[in-house]
Amino acid sequence: MNNPRKMLSFVSIILAALVGGCSSSNHESGHMNAANISMEPIKVELSWTPDEVSVNEPVTFVAKVTQEDQAVEDAKEVLFEIVNTNDEAQKLEIAGESVGDGIYEAEVTLKNEGEYKVTSHVSARTQHSMPSKELTVLP
Repeated sequence: MNNPRKMLSFVSIILAALVGGCSSSNHESGHMNAANISMEPIKVELSWTPDEVSVNEPVTFVAKVTQEDQAVEDAKEVLFEIVNTNDEAQKLEIAGESVGDGIYEAEVTLKNEGEYKVTSHVSARTQHSMPSKELTVLP
């Protein structure tokens, strides 16, 4: 390898192999991360306590968020929307706070009796779920 031209070619080939190998490695790890995102839908169980709600008494709304039977602790947003079905102008939106184990809660006191539609808006892991239930507020 006394010839400078051969030496330059040899070094160029070695550098190209090293750079190509590093790029391939980084690309693979990025691909692996994307492959680890589950396409299984998130599941949201909406409930509240107490079961029977009365005017001017606190009620806690609960959204239990899971994916593949595992608790979802990293929801981007959990919002409870409470709409009076007889007067849609009576609408509340309350942010849910994580209390652990995939459970998000918000407490509110409803001032009017009647029928309400409760919807939990949950955004997590590139998905959105919004189950709804009917709630009766007693006098």
